[in-house]
Amino acid sequence: MENHTHFSESVKLPTKTARADTVFSESNDEYGRRPTYAKKRKEKKDVVFYTNFEEVLQKIGAFGPYQIFCFIVILYASIEWAGNSTFMHLLGSFEPDWNCTLANNQTVIITAPTHDDTCNFIKQNCTNLAPVKQNLEFFSIVGQFQLICDDSDKVEYIEVIMAGSSLIGSIIGGHMGDHFGRQTIFFTGELLIIITSMMCTAAQSWIAFSVIQGVNCFLYGVIETTSLTMMVEFTSNKFRVIMVNAFQWPIAYMTIALIAWLTQGWQVYFVFLNLVSSPLAIGFMLFLESPRWLIARNDLSEACEVLNDIAHQRWNNTKARFTTKDISAIHKQEKQGFYWFYHLFSTKRLAKQSCLQIISVLTYAMVSNTYLFTVAGLHDSPIISTLIDGVLRLFIPIIIVIFDLMVPSFGRKIQFLGSLVIEGILFGVVIALVATGTCTYDSKAVNILVIVTTMINDCIFWINIVQITTQRYPTVIRCVAFGFLHSFRHIGAIIGFLILKPLLTSTWPVGAFVIPEAMIVLTILVGFFFQPETKGKALMDQMVEANYGRLENELPRALMRLAAGHRVDQSETRQQHRKDMESAKAAELMGKKVSSPWVFKEKDSGPNVKED
Repeated sequence: MENHTHFSESVKLPTKTARADTVFSESNDEYGRRPTYAKKRKEKKDVVFYTNFEEVLQKIGAFGPYQIFCFIVILYASIEWAGNSTFMHLLGSFEPDWNCTLANNQTVIITAPTHDDTCNFIKQNCTNLAPVKQNLEFFSIVGQFQLICDDSDKVEYIEVIMAGSSLIGSIIGGHMGDHFGRQTIFFTGELLIIITSMMCTAAQSWIAFSVIQGVNCFLYGVIETTSLTMMVEFTSNKFRVIMVNAFQWPIAYMTIALIAWLTQGWQVYFVFLNLVSSPLAIGFMLFLESPRWLIARNDLSEACEVLNDIAHQRWNNTKARFTTKDISAIHKQEKQGFYWFYHLFSTKRLAKQSCLQIISVLTYAMVSNTYLFTVAGLHDSPIISTLIDGVLRLFIPIIIVIFDLMVPSFGRKIQFLGSLVIEGILFGVVIALVATGTCTYDSKAVNILVIVTTMINDCIFWINIVQITTQRYPTVIRCVAFGFLHSFRHIGAIIGFLILKPLLTSTWPVGAFVIPEAMIVLTILVGFFFQPETKGKALMDQMVEANYGRLENELPRALMRLAAGHRVDQSETRQQHRKDMESAKAAELMGKKVSSPWVFKEKDSGPNVKED
């Protein structure tokens, strides 16, 4: 014992540097034995199986800082979009008074708006005609290019060109979004919108102005389709109503009214509109591709990059990490074809829904157009009218969002049909007032009823059209569906310019309200019988789900998880049985008797193994 102790004191044991993954014993024991090293046990990582994208959203945060950032950016972008696409509705078509110079060099003030009698006077007596800019609230392109009398229809031409350009942009944007991604030309398109908006200030004629604004509206048609699709795919069914309301434009209209009041002229208006919107370029650069679309297109590696970026601490900070194996079960193997408008009618189920969407969107467009043609009667100031439009849009969406989140039974179909019923009643009252001669179409009473109807139409009916479209079409054709939706909205706008507006000045002005009323009644009947409830239902991703319904909607999620787990267990069991059979065959070759390969073990010497 003493020698052993002496040896441990005199001989210096070699030292080793402890590894990072080891633990060092506190001290030598009483016998002087060397320190021991033991590896730390690595924590076992649980295998995660995501069977649908909703589970992924729960891990990264369905409504976190990233989704809020997207909401704010789109709300900010609506200032630029509304400032260009709706400019001709009120501000751009505002007519000033005119200064008529007679042959004897005397001047006569002609009060706006001009009509047939004043136009005849101008043609016969005025040697020079100039707009009166003194004390003018807003100088529009009507005053700039003298779009009155014989040229008064040029205002409608410009509006039709802008609506037609948006229609083409929606169609192209829908197909681009489903084939190349929702983020396609997202940043570039917004930058070009700002550039073309600035270019129109140099227009020297109404033709140049309409061409430049046509290009601007084409780009807007592309972006409004792709951005709306992207926004509804970034969040879950619960918070989707919030993201959709980013396109309501209440702040946009109020900001536009402020810019118009400060600038008092269309050219300076566009300059300041784009100065205010210029920081958008930075915000659009930070948008990510839709991970739902990436998974549906089987681009799992890029989908993981996007999901990990959203879950990173710079955004939602959920610390979730995804690999391609984690999300591989979400993608359903399906042949990816070239999807276009045809596929919206490729099955009986989709065709029925698409026809219902056409009727609904045309109804929406008819009601909105009636508002545009009659709202001028509420207030003589286009700036005040624009401001009122924005203020009224501010409160209704907030109420609807609160009810949608707090009341589970407040479903899409109830909101869809309820809004239509209210619109039908209000338009029925308008028809009665105008038909009996109690009020004219531009009276205050009629305008108030039309405004209330339009706010319900925009803030409830349209929002539910968008949400129903989101759920009823799978991810692989969802952007095409939204392009289809917006294109018919612009078709309805063109129909309004060509049919509804002339009816207001015809001998049958009540017809401008009868046609929307008939569309409302038709949509109520069709929606009541054919529109399913979509609230709380998960989104579809592949065409096979659109044909037969999403399996998760028909089976409990627990059963889906059980099936996925059973599939993994079954695979492991098969692998073990294969190893046992190989071991049993190897034993037979060595001369051993194996009565049952499934219970054979190489080291087992039990009754199942017999020596020859």
